[in-house]
Amino acid sequence: MTPSPASSNRPRVVDIAFWLLIGGATIMIAGGLMAVSATYEAARSALPDTITDSDVRNYLTIYRISGVGVAIAAAVLAFLAGRARRGDARFRRAVFGLVFAILVVVLLLAIGVGVAQPLVLLALLPMLVGVALAAGPSARAWYAEGGPR
Repeated sequence: MTPSPASSNRPRVVDIAFWLLIGGATIMIAGGLMAVSATYEAARSALPDTITDSDVRNYLTIYRISGVGVAIAAAVLAFLAGRARRGDARFRRAVFGLVFAILVVVLLLAIGVGVAQPLVLLALLPMLVGVALAAGPSARAWYAEGGPR
């Protein structure tokens, strides 16, 4: 398979960052969908008996809503990462902003409210590594030149 013209001068680090972002987004979508499909019985059995049924339902509502939110955010991230891979610096900056916004919201939910989906937390790692690679010197220079030529 011959490389496309857009990828002929693209630094390898941009491709690696893209695939890390896509991998993280995929894991996050899976975690979000798992959170959406959580049942009351599973939540009741996982939480202590001292918590009332009403509190379990409230917890489950927050858990499900956060699952929908992270799944949507991850889908948007995958779209933005694809556009950034083409060389548009605006989408690269949007990826940075979205990843850090996801990081803040997920950590606030996990630490502040106690609502944490393990796959969503795991998905943060490849996303942060992908953003770090996309911010590197060779990627930054490629975007400054205007991307593919």
